[in-house]
Parts: sequence; C-alpha cells; structure tokens
Amino acid sequence: MTTFTMALVVGLFAGFLGAIPPGPVNVTVIRKSSQGKIRDALRVALGGALIDTLICGLIGLGFGWLLDKVMTVRWVKGILALFLVGYGLKILLVDRRREAADENGAANGNGIPPLVANGRKAGFNLPFLVGALQGAANPALFVNWTLLTGFLVGHGLLATGPGPAAGFALGIGVGVFAWFLVLAELVERLRNHPAGDWIRKSTTVAGLLLVAFGLFFTVKTVIGF
Repeated sequence: MTTFTMALVVGLFAGFLGAIPPGPVNVTVIRKSSQGKIRDALRVALGGALIDTLICGLIGLGFGWLLDKVMTVRWVKGILALFLVGYGLKILLVDRRREAADENGAANGNGIPPLVANGRKAGFNLPFLVGALQGAANPALFVNWTLLTGFLVGHGLLATGPGPAAGFALGIGVGVFAWFLVLAELVERLRNHPAGDWIRKSTTVAGLLLVAFGLFFTVKTVIGF
C-alpha cells in the first residue's frame, strides 16, 4: 500500500468519526433533511467537508502556522461566531413564520411547493456557503485536526510529505461528507416515523442550538478560554 493510499484510508476513518460529535453543520443537515431538502442538506455537508479538507491539507503541507494566524485573529473568530447567532435567529424569526405559512397553505389545499409559491428557487451557492461558514465558525476544528495529525504522524500511521498530506486531506473530506450522508439518510428514513415528525417540527430547537453555539464561540473569543 502506497503512502498516499494509506493516508487516504486513515483520513476516511478519521473524517467519518471526527464529524460525528454535534456541531453547527450537524444541526443544519438534520434540519434540512427532516424537511425533505436532501439536496440542500448535502450541499451544506459539502461546504462543511471542504473546510475540514482545506484545514487538514494546510496542516499536512506545513502551512498550519498560516492558518493559525488567520483563525486566531479575534475579529475573524468573532464574525464567524456572530454568523451562527444570526443564522440561528433567522431560523427562529423568519423560517418559523415561513414554515407556519406553508403548513397553512397545505392545510387549505394549496398544494404549491413553498419555494415556488413564494417566488424563490433554491440555489447551490447558499447552502454550500452556509455549510462552509458554519464549519469555519467552529474554532475547535483547527486544534482537533492539528492534534490528530500530530498523533498519527507520531505513531507512524501517517507519513509526511505532499503526497500523504493530499491523501489524508482528501480522505478527511470524503469521510466527513460520508458521515453527513449517513446522517441525512437516517433522518430521511425517519420522516414517516413519530420521531421524524418531531424532528421536522423542531425548528425552534435547531435555531436555539445554533444561537447557543454562536454565543459560546463568541464568549470564548472575547474571554479567550
């Protein structure tokens, strides 16, 4: 097995397992999937996975110091954290009203898809951008991937050099996306289950969680703990 292939396999496992802990991207993927917006959920997942790929690629190529300089700047971390707060408030204040109006329209026999009825069309860029920003807003990503990379290199499970670094970063991205794909599929399968009905109606919970994540990261940025 070549060093690239080995790094790719290690990255796949590391990315899949590393994406499981709850975070902003997980919350958004669950919410989109519960509403039947699988494509949007996967676009969010793709944006989040890309951030993990870029971080691991830079760390593996020895540019972690550059990423550290950017991600440790307080105003950068603050803006990203406030983005989570703003997105959570959007869900609580805007999306809840929209979903209530859509439910009323369905109850009245409208039968017109909400995005069409409101003159909107779901695009690729917005969910992808949301996923990327939500991924970048998590300050623990850089630290976690740096520690993991160091651990793997130290134990001889990951070789150094451009080839293994590229393989590892690619594996991480695919592994992270694979977890979100499994999560979206699981939520989709639960749509006709009582649990799925609860998840679908848990817009408030999703909004509060994103606001909580954003406030936590904001306080962490200001206090520096």
